[in-house]
Amino acid sequence: MELHLTSEQNLLRDSAEKFAAAAGAKVARASRGRGFAPARLREAGELGWLGMLVPTSADGAGLGLTELALVLEQTGRALVTEPIGLAAIAAAALAQGHAPHPMLPRATRGEALVVPALQESAHADPSTLHTRADGDARAPRLTGKKISVCADGADGFLVSAASRDGAALYYVARDATGATLATTPSVDGRGLATLTLDAAPADLVPARQSSRGAVAALTDLALIALSAELLGVMEGAQEMTFAYLRLRKQFGKPIGSFQALQHKAVDIYIRTETTRSLIYQVAAANDPYRIDPALAAAVKAKASENALAVTQACIQLHGAIGFTDEHDIGLYLKRAMLLSSLLGNAAAQRRRYADLAELEA
Repeated sequence: MELHLTSEQNLLRDSAEKFAAAAGAKVARASRGRGFAPARLREAGELGWLGMLVPTSADGAGLGLTELALVLEQTGRALVTEPIGLAAIAAAALAQGHAPHPMLPRATRGEALVVPALQESAHADPSTLHTRADGDARAPRLTGKKISVCADGADGFLVSAASRDGAALYYVARDATGATLATTPSVDGRGLATLTLDAAPADLVPARQSSRGAVAALTDLALIALSAELLGVMEGAQEMTFAYLRLRKQFGKPIGSFQALQHKAVDIYIRTETTRSLIYQVAAANDPYRIDPALAAAVKAKASENALAVTQACIQLHGAIGFTDEHDIGLYLKRAMLLSSLLGNAAAQRRRYADLAELEA
């Protein structure tokens, strides 16, 4: 798919590509179990990426989903370890309401990291909430549990909870009384935490006027962000594999000249390009604060399924060396496994899409 970008969007993509060039498989491998580099997150803040979705009235860039996808596509392609996508969508949520949250300026500069904590089950829809908000609306306290939280280096969390007025979004500081984290390593070495809240104090994050609820808006925004990064992971794996097919020789010929492997390579290319087409069509047609939930689910389902299929096929095309931990192609599969699982895998998103379609019928 050929993207028709403005000159500003081309500059943004080039800038993201240069930023990602300093990362790559070597950096991703070295960061396993160690977390990301805070200086790199601050650099992303200086480039304006963390505030790209924040309205200009709140000192943000006021950009859209296409710009977000352009940046995250490059970070996924280079296996960037800094949680730029999560930080950017959290900043967008903090900017909602008449008065932005006090954490917003630090979050957009990369001086503090705020990440979403929305998921309560590996299979349930994130909108199904068991975490509850009790007490006075001006001083709520949250009780519940969130899983698969990317808490490495986080200073606070955007937590979804059921209140008397329905689903609402709250900011909880990492060091808040009653908030505890239990972190375990994920398949790609990044730590994923379970956040347990026991009457933890929180701040209500209001929904933007004339938009859907804050929880629904952040959930759908997160699905688009994860999908864009998955697209980049697919591209990085594809690029590495196609280079290998041209380089590796067997029977005196590059193995890429064999028809059976060409067919496999075409399948990889088609999956990558169809994912790109869907992501950018949805990005162009939706406002960051008013994303069609069915389209968000469809994008995440497509990206999750295709990313796993592509990275697995790329390992197969590398042969035995691809199955070793020493080869970098495996890092793309592990990143795809992590990202595809967050907020529900392909099967969970297809169920959500079917449920949404039934409601609209």
